[in-house]
Amino acid sequence: MPRLTPARAAAQRERILDAALTCFAREGFHAATIQDIVAESGLSPGAIYGYFKGKTEMVMAIAAERHAMERRRMEAALAAPDIDTSMRRLVDDFILGLRDPAEQRWRRLAVQLWAESLSHPRLRREALSGVSQAIDALSPLVGKAQAEGRWPAHLDPRAAARVMIAILQGISLQLAWDGSIDMARFASALRIMIDPPAS
Repeated sequence: MPRLTPARAAAQRERILDAALTCFAREGFHAATIQDIVAESGLSPGAIYGYFKGKTEMVMAIAAERHAMERRRMEAALAAPDIDTSMRRLVDDFILGLRDPAEQRWRRLAVQLWAESLSHPRLRREALSGVSQAIDALSPLVGKAQAEGRWPAHLDPRAAARVMIAILQGISLQLAWDGSIDMARFASALRIMIDPPAS
């Protein structure tokens, strides 16, 4: 049997992870089986085990890839020439982006992983790594807003960045419970709270 080219191997790996993400979000991490992932991916068990030892390896890979992607999205938003554009991009990407079924699928899994990480050291490290990366990315935005006199000088940038992350985590959990939440209204309220209009 001919060996896969690196490009084909990478594509097959992503196919497995996408199938795993679908199954974990739909069935639950514990309830989903390797056979479910086999059926969803259309690949054989041998092909799947050629890339991953089991579900934990898959979910760790999914989380690591998502954290890296989200860091890139934050950096792109924060590269805007002014704070208003940066904040608009962050809200559009991370809050209004939750209207996308594919994003909701990931966030449903993320909620499960948060609970699982409380008793799973590897998942806990990955979760904390994602939060730490986001704090590192967002803190300079807070500092910039302080330098422009928009936010109080005594505000701790890293604490403020943590609050911003907690908002995304909180609405992700609420959306997993209740898919009818109006994300446009939520985003509008968030913008006003972040940068209230002058009275």
